[in-house]
Amino acid sequence: MKNSDQIIILVITFLAAGLTWKMVFDFYKTKLHKIFTHLISVITASFMLLSTTFLFMNKDYQRGGSEPEMILSAESFAILFAMLFVIFIFFKYIPSRK
Repeated sequence: MKNSDQIIILVITFLAAGLTWKMVFDFYKTKLHKIFTHLISVITASFMLLSTTFLFMNKDYQRGGSEPEMILSAESFAILFAMLFVIFIFFKYIPSRK
């Protein structure tokens, strides 16, 4: 069960980073050069990757202990969904209304 939770967290983390990259890239591709657009979106997706990893980390993890390094919780998943929703609002929904 421990490995399946880690695989699910890994997939969720990469999916969140990929969606962040796509939304930021689509927003900036009409405004900036493609190289700058790609750099901005990769940096933003990297921060999303790190923040999602920190979000699912076990707060009481001790090396050599029996508890897992990552914990799949509904609270962490809800926070991640809220972060992606805010990014969607800022980079997809509001610009498309103009």
